[in-house]
Amino acid sequence: MPGLVDYYVGLDVSQKMTSICVIDHDGKQIVEGKSSTHPLDIRGWLGNRIEDGKSLKIGLEAGTMSSWLYSGLVRFGFEVVCMETFQAHRFLATYRNKTDKNDARGLAQLLRMGGEDFLRVVKIRSQASQETRVLLAMRDHLVTQKVSLENHIAGVLKPFGIIVERGSVVPETFFKRTIDALAQAERNGVHVKEFVLPSLQLYEQAAAKIVPLTARIEEIAGSIEMVRRFMDIPGVGPVTALSVYAAIDDPHRFQKSSDVAAYFGLTPRQFQSGEFNMMGAISRRGDPATRRTLVIAATVLLSVSQEWTTLKAWGVRLAKRIGFSKARIAVARKLVMIMHRMWLDNDRFRPQVISSDERIRLKQELAPQPSKLSAVKRIVVA
Repeated sequence: MPGLVDYYVGLDVSQKMTSICVIDHDGKQIVEGKSSTHPLDIRGWLGNRIEDGKSLKIGLEAGTMSSWLYSGLVRFGFEVVCMETFQAHRFLATYRNKTDKNDARGLAQLLRMGGEDFLRVVKIRSQASQETRVLLAMRDHLVTQKVSLENHIAGVLKPFGIIVERGSVVPETFFKRTIDALAQAERNGVHVKEFVLPSLQLYEQAAAKIVPLTARIEEIAGSIEMVRRFMDIPGVGPVTALSVYAAIDDPHRFQKSSDVAAYFGLTPRQFQSGEFNMMGAISRRGDPATRRTLVIAATVLLSVSQEWTTLKAWGVRLAKRIGFSKARIAVARKLVMIMHRMWLDNDRFRPQVISSDERIRLKQELAPQPSKLSAVKRIVVA
């Protein structure tokens, strides 16, 4: 109802200064200006310009500093709404000129016009979940650096005929093999050791830093009952389970489990107009790190796990029909939906193991067309 809120406040946040616009329930501008980007300064700015007793509703766009500002303003007693970036960006694009003043004004208008069914509100996670996500993000960053260094070191040595065997080896083994390869290269007259050693030492340091972070993740995962239940699902390890747990934070904010899959960007894009209706690739919106761990878990479930459940059988049949790459995305989507439903119902993973007869029938389904089984031949266990 318009009369419930006297003024709507839009905040366009930057690192140092925040543009502020205040409008009434008819959309008329009351006051606008700038304040330092700090909850205390924003409260002071509003207190000096808005008379006492007036109710305010503050809206800001989701961003890197939105969680800190949201928490601070809520502690001061303000009603604050954090709006989805995609929706806010599309709405602000209707303004002819892109300025901080117009962005603040547009956010205030979007907040005024948007009801519960239209305005897409971003849930601010708890501090514990945010701290866990920092741990996961830093480990993921170190793992990316480690893999990049390993690929680069192996790549620069190949032109000299120096092949460092890799595969699924531990960092210590890769380090030793590279040192041995460089020593052999020196004996063959290839003098690149002094150029490669600095990167190899960085690789060793990155690998060493990953170990305590991984141990901490396993410790946290083991201390949370629901995360331990997530890890009962084949293919789901502590990193995937904890990533999903910290990213969702509150399972009740999703009405349906399929909404969780969309939240992580695992559902297809759709474009429909008149008689034209096209389903495209997955949207890839949401947290890319969590989405990546879910896809890895699905890959492990299909290609490594020896436990033949109905979920794996479904994924294998799907891989035969649409290819392994698309099938693992579908399995990843199914995994996160299962985890969300387990959390909502406070339940455990209850796998339906297929019988030996069903497994024989599955092998027979896959056997007749070997030319089409290149994507799934490695996931069918003899």
